[in-house]
Amino acid sequence: MKHTWKMVMAVAILGVGLSLQPALSLAEKGEDHSQEVIKHAKEGVAHTKEAIKHIEESVKGTGDAHAKEALRHANEAIAHAEQSIAHAEMAAKKTMCCMEGKQEHK
Repeated sequence: MKHTWKMVMAVAILGVGLSLQPALSLAEKGEDHSQEVIKHAKEGVAHTKEAIKHIEESVKGTGDAHAKEALRHANEAIAHAEQSIAHAEMAAKKTMCCMEGKQEHK
């Protein structure tokens, strides 16, 4: 059971964290990369969701309370990541609108 729990935690932490790492490094390069950052973040979330589904299937029959709790936390992490992506999309749209407005005034 401990092995399953550790595997769930590894997916939760590494899946979200490492999948977002390329997005975070692109974010440092400026506004031009906003859409690329968002795309990478969405891909990372999708891959992590798929991994969580596989782990949920593995854990179903075990009744391991720790694994189920870890899966709950992993799903919460995904929800937070999706909220962050939504905020990034809104910020990118706002930035694009501001940039278009500045170009019109020139």
